[in-house]
Amino acid sequence: MTTDYGVIGLGIIGYGIASNLRKKLPSSTTLYVFDINQDCIQRLITEFGSYGRIEVASSAKDLASKTQTILSSLPAGPHVKKVYLDPVDGVIAASKDSDRLLIECSTIEIEFTKELGKTIFDAGLGTFVDATVSGGMWGANAGTLSFMVGYAEPTDTDLVGKRIFETLSLVGVPSTIAFCGSLGMGQVAKIAHNYITLANNLVATEGMAIGLKYGIDKKALFKCIREGTANSWVMGLEQPVPGLVPEAPSSNNYKRAFAPALSVKDLTIGINAAKKVGISPSAGEAAIKAFREVDADPRTHDLDHTSLWLHVYGNLDEWAKEHPR
Repeated sequence: MTTDYGVIGLGIIGYGIASNLRKKLPSSTTLYVFDINQDCIQRLITEFGSYGRIEVASSAKDLASKTQTILSSLPAGPHVKKVYLDPVDGVIAASKDSDRLLIECSTIEIEFTKELGKTIFDAGLGTFVDATVSGGMWGANAGTLSFMVGYAEPTDTDLVGKRIFETLSLVGVPSTIAFCGSLGMGQVAKIAHNYITLANNLVATEGMAIGLKYGIDKKALFKCIREGTANSWVMGLEQPVPGLVPEAPSSNNYKRAFAPALSVKDLTIGINAAKKVGISPSAGEAAIKAFREVDADPRTHDLDHTSLWLHVYGNLDEWAKEHPR
């Protein structure tokens, strides 16, 4: 079995995955990469090529034909469909190999994930598993991602399961790799996870805005929330108020770590999933309305999704004048 690895998609998560694979794999192991953004590829080679060989594949088909362990991370379902199912350049056109392991980390629709996995397996192209991520850009770059895996907890005799765990341990924290059951359950976990996080973004933003509008010192309010029961991930690296968390986008002119359009995409998936099982997605409906406004406004479209703060607090015009783009 070849020991070479491949990464498809060098976006915010994929770039971190690829960089950590290259750093942690033996230098004799070739890392194959494919992305339509050549700048990302060249940056990866420049920054991490000294750790070992990085080969640029000409297509997803080319990459899949050269390696047996592949991780992919793409923005949305249509990108995943093209990468995997394009009859000419997609993974589906690659050489057959039942030992190939394809780990898909994108947040996409549950039903499509199940269909795609079955298509890949039936075509003799290997084992397809959904392994969605939590930890964002920071976790991807640091190699500390958490994974929600659409696969049963591996037993001592489950070589595929062990291989999934060992591969994900190279780019994440082993203790936070959760095996959620059958194919598609990783997506179920991630959709529920992101629904909660994105709704919390709106609630946290509004809550901080209420406090600041009444004149409380922002650091005092921040301390109260962080040390109280309202604390959350959003209060940390997704803190909406500038000047409280140095690494947060809000403290760096809302430099993008997660696009507003991705918030809309994930909430759309979550809302549709909720309706299919008879849940009224009232929190999601409120959040998606807010993030659609952020995405539609040219002043925040290219910023991080936590620029929602500028809309809620009401200082968008002032901020835009101070930060012309």
